[in-house]
This record gives sequence, C-alpha cells and structure tokens, in this order.
Amino acid sequence: MRVRVEDIKAEGLSLEFVEPVEDFPVLAEMVEEGEASFLQPLTVCLRAQRTSGVVAITGTLRTRLRLACSRCLKEFDSDLEVPFELAFVEEMPSLEGFEDEEGAEVEPERVGLIPFDGEEIDLIEALQEQVVLAMPYKPLCQEACRGFCPNCGADLNAGQCECGPPEPTGKFAVLKDFKVRKP
Repeated sequence: MRVRVEDIKAEGLSLEFVEPVEDFPVLAEMVEEGEASFLQPLTVCLRAQRTSGVVAITGTLRTRLRLACSRCLKEFDSDLEVPFELAFVEEMPSLEGFEDEEGAEVEPERVGLIPFDGEEIDLIEALQEQVVLAMPYKPLCQEACRGFCPNCGADLNAGQCECGPPEPTGKFAVLKDFKVRKP
C-alpha cells in the first residue's frame, strides 16, 4: 500500500484501498497468536496533500473484528472505524531551540513526523499502528458484562450464582461487623 509522491497534485489526491490483513505484519501476527480475528479486510479511504516538504495524509480505516471479552471470555464481533492524520517528511526538520511545556527539547518524532525515502510513501506500518492503537485494551462484549463469580466461576451474565454476595476484602474488611451503639 504505497502512495507515489509525484501523483499528489496541487488539489490533492484521494484514494481508496481494500487490503487483506495478511499484508500488515503486526496484524497478521495478532491473528496468528489468537489476540483478534479480522472478519473483513481493511478498507482505507484517504486524502493526501503536499505542502512545503510535508505530505499530510488524512482518512479513515474500517474493518470488523472478533474479540474475546476480558470479563466473560465470550467472543463478540465489533466494528472498528479509525480516523487518522499522518504527516510524512522526506527530510526531518531541525527543531533545535524548540521546547515543550516541561522545557525538554522537542524531537521531530515526538511531534508526529514520519520520515520517508524515495518517490513513494509506504503506509503499511503507519496504518497498522493506527489499528493497534484503536483496538480496545480490555474488550467488553457489553458495557454491563458481569463476568465470572470469583468463588465458583459461574457466568454472572446468565444469572446469580449460589455463592451470594462476595465477602469484603482488604484492610477495612475487619469493620464489616462493626456496629455503633447509640446512647
């Protein structure tokens, strides 16, 4: 998945790609390790603009995933739509003298500039990074998923188990039977 720099005219360039997940090494590795399943290829709609040495690419990535819930372990399907903004530069600018809020010198990589060589920009690495960052850290089949009972392992989404409410734990658990007497 490459964009030729010379094809980006003054009015910009709009492209649409449909790429199989196998073309993205990190995503293919995630599928291989069972972290996620991609039910559809990645659909990428993008617009590229070129101004004074910077190629700005904005767009949207879409796909459908199958994930395992982090609470109840049931698999569920989820649509993933990722808007992105990328800035590619052929030559990294010097940001000497520029500082961030803490007074540290700003580096080109920290402001989101991605270097490229030659006449083409390879989007594979940047786009797979966008997908990985947009994937949920702890996927949930539903926001109110109750998971498993910590005592018997019953699925609490199917109904209450026989264990009853969990016993309090932690340093204040000793106060569970504390009663204040009123004079």
